[in-house]
Amino acid sequence: MLAKEGRPRHYLAMPIIRGLVLLSLASQDTTRIRVLLDVEDSRPRSIEALAPLIEAARSGDTLVARWAIRGLGRQQRGDLLPALSAALASTSPGNRAEAANAIAQSTLHDDTDPGPGRRALETRLTVESDPVVISAILRALGRLREGPVEWTGLELLITRSATGVEGDASRAVLEGAAQGLGSLYRQRGAQPASTASVERLAALTGTSYPPTVRRPAMAALVASARADSTVLHRGLKDSAREVRRAAATAAFISKDLPGRERLVDVAWRDADPAVRYEAVRAFGRHLVKQETCEPILGALDDKNLHVRLLAVDLLGACGNGAAPRLVNFARSRLTADAWHLPAHAIVALANADSGAALALLPRFVSSGVWWARMYAARAAETLGEIPALTRLARDQEPNVREAALAGLHRKVGHQADSLYIAALGAGDYQLIQTAATALDSSADPRAVPALWKAFARLTSEKRETSRDPRMAILRSIEHIGSQSLATELREAASDFDSTVAQAAARLASKWSATSVAPTPKPLPRAPVPSWSDLDRWSRVTAEITMRNGGVIRMKLRPFDAPTNVARFVNMVNRGWFDGLTWHRVVPNFVVQGGSPGANEFMGDGPFTRDELGLEHHVRGTVGISTRGRDTGDGQIFFNLIDNWRLDHDYTIIGEVVSGMEVVDAMQEGALIQRVTLIPDKS
Repeated sequence: MLAKEGRPRHYLAMPIIRGLVLLSLASQDTTRIRVLLDVEDSRPRSIEALAPLIEAARSGDTLVARWAIRGLGRQQRGDLLPALSAALASTSPGNRAEAANAIAQSTLHDDTDPGPGRRALETRLTVESDPVVISAILRALGRLREGPVEWTGLELLITRSATGVEGDASRAVLEGAAQGLGSLYRQRGAQPASTASVERLAALTGTSYPPTVRRPAMAALVASARADSTVLHRGLKDSAREVRRAAATAAFISKDLPGRERLVDVAWRDADPAVRYEAVRAFGRHLVKQETCEPILGALDDKNLHVRLLAVDLLGACGNGAAPRLVNFARSRLTADAWHLPAHAIVALANADSGAALALLPRFVSSGVWWARMYAARAAETLGEIPALTRLARDQEPNVREAALAGLHRKVGHQADSLYIAALGAGDYQLIQTAATALDSSADPRAVPALWKAFARLTSEKRETSRDPRMAILRSIEHIGSQSLATELREAASDFDSTVAQAAARLASKWSATSVAPTPKPLPRAPVPSWSDLDRWSRVTAEITMRNGGVIRMKLRPFDAPTNVARFVNMVNRGWFDGLTWHRVVPNFVVQGGSPGANEFMGDGPFTRDELGLEHHVRGTVGISTRGRDTGDGQIFFNLIDNWRLDHDYTIIGEVVSGMEVVDAMQEGALIQRVTLIPDKS
C-alpha cells in the first residue's frame, strides 16, 4: 500500500471536477461541457474559436465555468489572461483557485509577459480569505518567470503569506507557500534564497506541522541549496519517508554542505531503501574520492536491489580494487529474470579494469537476453571495442542496435556511415532517430537519398509519434542536403504534423527563390468522451498484473484528464499493454512503460493533449509521458517520490491505491501480464 503520509490539503478540495461530481449531476449541463472539452482539445489558433470557453468561464453554472477556466489555462496563451483574471472574482472558491492556476499556466511561453498575471494574482491575494484559494495563488506566483527584482518581490510576498499562519484551516496556505517557494528555487537562473524564506521553510519542517506541510517544505528547502545540517538532521529523523528522502537528497545535490559525512552516515542506516539510495549516491558523488570505496562495497550487500545496482555502477570509479567483486557479478547467472547485476557489472568493470571486462564481454555480446546485449554495447563503447559494437549494430533487437550505433557514432563517427544508413530502413523510431543524427555532416553520397527515403516512408505511415525521427532527418538533411530537395520539402510544408510542416517550410524557403509558408493538414482527432463515459470510468479500478504475479491497482481520474483517461481505457480494452515492459526504471524518480518498442519513442497515436491542473505529482500518482507539449502517446509512469518539478508539465491520469510495493521493486524490463478494468463494487 502507499505510505499514509497525507496528501496536500487541496488534493480533495481543488480538482477541477471531483468535488462537484459528488453533487447532483442531473442539474449540470453535461452536454455543454462536452462541447467545451472539444474546443479545449482542438487547441484552436484564433481567439474567436475559443469564444465558447471564454463565454462559459462567466457562466452561473459553477461546474461549466470551472471546466471552461481550466480549458482556457490549458491553451497556455498570454492573450487569455484578461478572461482568466476576471475569473479570479468568481463567487466559487474552487473556480478562483482554478483561475489562479490557469493564469500561471498561461505565462509559460517565453514571449508572454508575466507582469499582468502577477499583478492580477497579487491584487486578488490582498482580498482573498479562503485558504485553499490563497494556497493556489501562492503556488501560481512561484511559477511565474520574472527578472531578479520581481523574483525577490515574489519570494518576499510568498514568505510573508506563510508567516503567522496557524491552525487546521490554514494548512493549505502553508502547503501552497512551500510549493510556491519550491517552484521559485527550481527555476533556471533563480536568485539566491533569502534568509527569511529559508528560516520560514526550516520552521515548516518541524514536527508540529503535518506531513502535507513538511514534505513540500523540505523539498523547497533542499531546492534553495541553503538548508543547514541541523535542519537536515532533523529531517532524517522524520516519521514521513518523503521528508527523510528529501533531506538525504541534499547530501547528494548540494556542492558545499558542512557535515555531509554525518548526514550520509545517518541516511545510510535508514530503514527505507529510498533514503539509503540517496546516501549511496551522495557518497559516490562527494566522498568516494576523499575516503575509500569500502562503504560502496558494503552497499553491495544491501537487501534492496536498486541500492545494490547503484553500488555496482559506482564501483566503476573505484579502480582495480573493486574489480574482483565486479568480476564475480559479471560472471553470475545471466537469464531473462536475472540479468541486472551482471549487466551493470560489465559496464562498471569496463571503467574499473578494462582487461577483465574484455575477457568477459563476449558472454554479454552473445547473450540470449537482449537487455544484456544492450548493456554490452555500452561496455564495448567504454572499452573502445569496435568489432563488438559493429556486431551489435546488426543485432535483431532495435534497442541493442541503437545503443551500438550511438556508441559507434561517438567512437568512430562517419567510419560507420554504412551502418547508420542501413538502420534508416528499420521500423523502430528511436533507432531511426539515432541513425539520422549520426549522419549529420556525412560526406557519403548515399546519405541524403537514404534519409529522404526514410522520411517519405515515415510520413506515409501518418503517425504523429514519428515526429522525433522525422525532425532528426530534416536536421541532418539541412546540413548535408541541397536545393535539389526544395520541391519535396515544399510538399512537406503541408505535413499532418505542424512541427514537421514548419521545419520543412523553413528549409524549403532556404532552398527556394520564394518564401514557403507552412500549411499543415492535421489528422482527425479522436472524439472526446461523453459525460457518461467519464462517470463510468471514475467507478473502475485499473488492475495491472505483472508476469511475476505482482498486482498494482490504480484509480483513474477521468474528470481531471478526460481525453488521456479515454486513451488509456481504449488501450486497455485493446490489450495494448499486455506483454509489454516497464522499460524505464529510475530509482527515486519514476517507472515508465507501455511502449511496444520498449523505449521512449514508440507509442500509440495520435497524440493526446496535455491536461494539466491543480494536482501534484506526489508519490503514487500516475502520469502520461511526453516529449514536448501535447505529445502524449499512451506511455504511463508511476511517481516513486514526490516529483514536484513535474507539476504543471505532465498530465496525471490516476493514482496507485494498492501494490505500490510492487512498483517500488520494479526493475528495468519487468513484464506486464495484462491490464484489466474492474468495476467498483459500490
